Amino acid sequence: MKHILAATDLSPRADRAVERAFRLAKETGAALTVLTVTDDAIPEPLASRLRPETEEHLRQFCDSLSQGGAIPFKTRVVAGDPPVDIPRIAGEIGANLVVLGLHRRRAFLDAFRETTLERVVRLSAPTVLLVREHADHAYERVLAAVDFSPAASAALAAARALAPKADIRAFHAVHVPFTGYTDDDPRGQSGSSFLKAAADSRRRWMDTAALPEGVDPPEIVEGALGAVLNAEIGRVKPHILAVGAHARHGLADMVLGSVARDLVRDPPADLLLAKPETG
Repeated sequence: MKHILAATDLSPRADRAVERAFRLAKETGAALTVLTVTDDAIPEPLASRLRPETEEHLRQFCDSLSQGGAIPFKTRVVAGDPPVDIPRIAGEIGANLVVLGLHRRRAFLDAFRETTLERVVRLSAPTVLLVREHADHAYERVLAAVDFSPAASAALAAARALAPKADIRAFHAVHVPFTGYTDDDPRGQSGSSFLKAAADSRRRWMDTAALPEGVDPPEIVEGALGAVLNAEIGRVKPHILAVGAHARHGLADMVLGSVARDLVRDPPADLLLAKPETG
């Protein structure tokens, strides 16, 4: 972890993200930039008066988290559009982690449009961490949902980078349709064709994707992803849920995978979304 960009709208939701970013900067030794993007539609006479106040408020807040200057940081205030300017500035400064607070839910509007957080994740090259919980603890338990894709490999690597001492549990959910109506017994020792195919995919994936240190091969769990994920969350009680941000097929470079998209809107824990390296 070399450079962290924490973006805040100065709301209480975003305060937790900035607090976590400071903690991660201390733990990893990464450089830290804290960014606020103000609305560029505000008339200039008003914006020119608000900007110094915004800069001072942001600096004072960051000073309060820097442990008397022990955690170095930079602040930036720019006028623009957060989904565009957060990824842009992350690229400019070479940030490989963007830390954000949770989306403010608008039930009606969210049903018809992409949220700001979804756009930031889709447009950002680096890994994105959405912070739900207070930063009063280290990350000790990580749950990773993997689909044997490059994005899943990136999610595991990012989780280990953020939480080098954490226990990381990885799983792959396999939905076996029409259980009880086929000749295969999905719970039998021979397994079903679906479970065997998943095991073969895991083997091929592991041949090309080295697991981070201390991470066991993903367990293959029978069941629909949503149900398996909820069960695993209840059992592991993760501090971080790590997933790949891209779907395996189709418009992978254009939209978030459906599971990642749903988690962005209502994450059950701090959520780490990673993309595979390109180029």
